[in-house]
Amino acid sequence: MSRVWFNFLVSCVAVAAFLTVSEAAIIRLNCEYFDGNCVLKNVYATEDDRFKEIRNEGYRDSIEFFDCHIHTLPPIPYIRSVKADAINLVRIEENTFSTINKLDVSYNRLREISATAFEYPTELSVLILNGNPTLKDFTFLNKLTGLTALYMTEMKLELELIDINTFANMDSLERLNMSDNRITSIPVGMFSPLTRLENLDLSRNSITKIAAGALAIVKSGPLVFDLSYNNISIIENNAFLSASRINLRQNRISGIGPYAFDNQTGLQSLVLGGNRQLKNFDFLHNLPSLHDLDMSNMNFSFEGLPRSMFDDLASLASLDLSYNQISEVPIGIFSELQSLNSINLRNNLIKHIEFGTFSMRKYDLIDEIDLSYNQITELNFLVFVPLKYLKTLLLHGNKLPYVNAKQLIRNKSLQNFGIQNSLVRCYDLVDLLGHLKLVLEQNEFISHLPNVDGIECVP
Repeated sequence: MSRVWFNFLVSCVAVAAFLTVSEAAIIRLNCEYFDGNCVLKNVYATEDDRFKEIRNEGYRDSIEFFDCHIHTLPPIPYIRSVKADAINLVRIEENTFSTINKLDVSYNRLREISATAFEYPTELSVLILNGNPTLKDFTFLNKLTGLTALYMTEMKLELELIDINTFANMDSLERLNMSDNRITSIPVGMFSPLTRLENLDLSRNSITKIAAGALAIVKSGPLVFDLSYNNISIIENNAFLSASRINLRQNRISGIGPYAFDNQTGLQSLVLGGNRQLKNFDFLHNLPSLHDLDMSNMNFSFEGLPRSMFDDLASLASLDLSYNQISEVPIGIFSELQSLNSINLRNNLIKHIEFGTFSMRKYDLIDEIDLSYNQITELNFLVFVPLKYLKTLLLHGNKLPYVNAKQLIRNKSLQNFGIQNSLVRCYDLVDLLGHLKLVLEQNEFISHLPNVDGIECVP
């Protein structure tokens, strides 16, 4: 006997319109094929209706419900992928699926998924539950130990109401997205069994604190946390154990424990942008592997801070201090950053750059400095000559009336220079044309005013 597969489809039974409320329709499912996949269109089924199974030799791996209104799914055996999003599903009953690898039931009205809905639950690899705010019982997840990706966004989730052992056996899970929910706290231990996790997204929630051990996951490979756009004020010591990147943008952080990220994390990227209340940076001394640090838009200045604040960041390559309140850059503040390639000081209040501001004690690897949109009115361009690897210097939007080309081109490594929105003299720019590429700011090419290569200037 040949192998039997289910093929469905979209066809409403015409006689259904004549049935009484107490009578149930038997709905035949017929596939329309697009790119080799089965698409079921315009299927309307109530709670009382039943589906007529149609068997054929199509061997289709994918089924998609399109423009349907179905109370519960028909039995779907031997199909690898099912897309049943936004079709008003209310429940998924027992024995609905057999061997299924990917299931998308997002943006429905799901209230129940049977714990026995999957005949072979370990076969399911990707589950998308986004946009089902009425789903509150997650017992069915306990058997889905083969999941590699689980999406649970926009579900009004509160972790306190979910069994702390829900993810205990998901040792294959690599991606978990629980963004855009109502999460206020993270139960300690809930995520610790996820030893293969690579990405945990808890952004756009209402989390107020990261307690010790809350995100302590033992893992040797890359692990990315997105905690942006929450209400986090405190991060306690040992909150994280393993992490390659942590995004904390737009929170209300006022305190971070000196060992919050544990010096065993190997943390490479840390985003703190938008945390305007954070004033203590002692935790930076315990991040020897940090490669990228974003401290933009933090109402930050160096006033009252020790010159050694960056001294232990031996691996730091990129430092973003843009959109702050920096009026003065202390000489020596960057001197121990032996791996630093890029410094972004755009949109601050800097008026003067002194000799030695960007000098490194051990190595000089800086290849880009952005000082755009500050308040610099006078500059000795010889300041940048000792930077033997500097390739890009951006000074857009300052108040410089001139550029001393002879001084600037003494730096033989410099290739790109930005001076747009700064009313410098046109002949200064002409002097630079044979030596440097004049970089436009955000593709703002000026053609209706005096300019050199599209950069406005004073004749």
